[in-house]
Amino acid sequence: MIHQSLKCHKAAILLGGHSSRMGGQPKFLLKDGKGQSYLKRQIKALEKADRIYLSAADAAQLALIQNVYKDKDCYGLIDVVKDCGPLGGLYTVLQQLKDEDEWIFVTACDVPELTESMVGSLIQMSEDAYEQGYDCMVYQDSRGRIHPLCGLYRPSLLPVIQQMLRYKDYKMMHLLIRSRCLIVSSAEMGIPDTCFVNINTPEAYERWKNTSLNMPKEQKILCICGIKNSGKTTYIEKLLKEIKSHGKSAAVIKHDGHDFEGDRPGTDTYRYHQAGAAATAIFSKNRYMINADEEIDLQQLINGFSDADVILVEGMKQSELPKIEIVREKISRTLSCCGKNLIAVVTDCEADFDGIEKWPLEDCSRCLNYLLQGGLRC
Repeated sequence: MIHQSLKCHKAAILLGGHSSRMGGQPKFLLKDGKGQSYLKRQIKALEKADRIYLSAADAAQLALIQNVYKDKDCYGLIDVVKDCGPLGGLYTVLQQLKDEDEWIFVTACDVPELTESMVGSLIQMSEDAYEQGYDCMVYQDSRGRIHPLCGLYRPSLLPVIQQMLRYKDYKMMHLLIRSRCLIVSSAEMGIPDTCFVNINTPEAYERWKNTSLNMPKEQKILCICGIKNSGKTTYIEKLLKEIKSHGKSAAVIKHDGHDFEGDRPGTDTYRYHQAGAAATAIFSKNRYMINADEEIDLQQLINGFSDADVILVEGMKQSELPKIEIVREKISRTLSCCGKNLIAVVTDCEADFDGIEKWPLEDCSRCLNYLLQGGLRC
């Protein structure tokens, strides 16, 4: 699902309290291997919000933030209730909006893999949720875990939160139980569980830092197979848009089982080729193209796309690479793939395919989730 713009929506980052499990080190100042802090990563993911609040535990914490991030268009808040955990921060944020009946996206500073798409997917559903009377919307990951600090909230929750604070009940899960909360499946939105990683200890921080985006890329390679007119190109187009919306890059390699003309008549490079050039190339400051009359294998092409997060190969049904096959009922109801590693059948057929997992043809979220879960980080 491609998210809508975050324009005209507000967001808040709860900066946390004493960070006792981190030895007192403020988690929002922790950095990845490239030297980028948690907070800067999150502000980047929320940059389309028209206002970002930073909810601090006290004046000292707010002063530290304002000194470090003085160039950012963020609004600092100091918790109006102390030592109440995330519930106190949420209460402070919603108090700012008590005269406005609108959604605000709320997250914690120790969720460094937050993405724009995670926010946008909820916003895309927010109008319907509002009309149905929901007070909040949060994600549930593929393991069934609910993430209260990655969701949309409304000021209509303030009376419930006030009552919880009065009785010293600070558990966010209790708030969800006592409110009209819409639980959204992250898998159905194409969001992998790795996006919800939560860093609370020095050990967890070191593990995350060593596997964060500064490390060499772990490419995901997937062949998209199917007979002629099965819909491979259309499916790849949809998948490319989703990959890009998650901040990832993708390259596509198309295999032709026959032969093809790599240039079009009338261009200079076509004329050079017709005149006998063994290879031609054209380039500008933005792109380049090479056309050569020589054999090349798939691995050589893959090696040429080392910067891509995902490589999609159209065809190569006999290869040993991981693959999916598209089976469209109007065209065929049988498989054509050979070899190993058939991950799933993407189909609109009701038929079973020898126990192979089936993914819906009209929705590429299952494939996207496979790509992001399989070594890539959202």
